[in-house]
Amino acid sequence: MCYLLGSKSADEIILNRLKGNLFENLILAELEEQNFRQYAHLDYYFWQDSNANEIDVLTKNYIGFDAFEIKATETISNELFKQMDRFAELAAPEEVKKTLIYGGSENQTRSKYNILSWSIGTKIF
Repeated sequence: MCYLLGSKSADEIILNRLKGNLFENLILAELEEQNFRQYAHLDYYFWQDSNANEIDVLTKNYIGFDAFEIKATETISNELFKQMDRFAELAAPEEVKKTLIYGGSENQTRSKYNILSWSIGTKIF
């Protein structure tokens, strides 16, 4: 991967402008592996509206949707949840379970969100 990006070491990836894209693809590959190994047969969707609000991964469940935002940042801020909140407003009355997968090191459960660290190896489904 480093060679394709023109990096001389893996450490340079941290500063690369494509870090977020690489992180998102890493997480999508992990989601697909879990889907395959658990025989979940989930379909993944990407959602974007005309104002460029988007959800990185969306799955349909029996009561609504599971929405996943994937961010390489190690710091959690309210800004990271805005896209999921926007989607939940538009999807109402369907229920939307909102999960942030981020580059930090701690899992958290908040009143409206589930926050998963990529590094803990947490099962997502």
